[in-house]
Amino acid sequence: MQATRRARLESVILKELSTVVPRSIKDPRVPPVTFTRAEVTEDGSQATVFVTLLGGGMTDRDGNEIPEEVLAQKIQACLNGLASSSGFLRRHLGDVLDIRFIPKLIFKEDHGIANVSRVHDLLREIKATTPSSSTPQTGKKSSE
Repeated sequence: MQATRRARLESVILKELSTVVPRSIKDPRVPPVTFTRAEVTEDGSQATVFVTLLGGGMTDRDGNEIPEEVLAQKIQACLNGLASSSGFLRRHLGDVLDIRFIPKLIFKEDHGIANVSRVHDLLREIKATTPSSSTPQTGKKSSE
């Protein structure tokens, strides 16, 4: 499959999943999610769809941080719910797409947003620990 055709297929899969999952999937394991990207294999037989919980899922309704173990369980339950509804989602894609074989959907967690947040926190820590001087360093020695 050509790269342009694959890119078009990836974008249609993302668009359709973004609209059909919140409306049609009633599985309690699937909270509001964001589909960040899709990657279709060369032969078009599989599509890996990367998912993140809407809002990151890092805090509860009261603004308290959710422990990592609970968050990991929540994400895994969401991925299991999406995997169990993949047949329904493939059937919906079959109605929308004009291709002979609908790719098998594989859902994975997208770590991109968490990685960006982690790097941002590390940079904030570095900035807080480095001493700031009121005069800029120029590298020239002052003559006395």
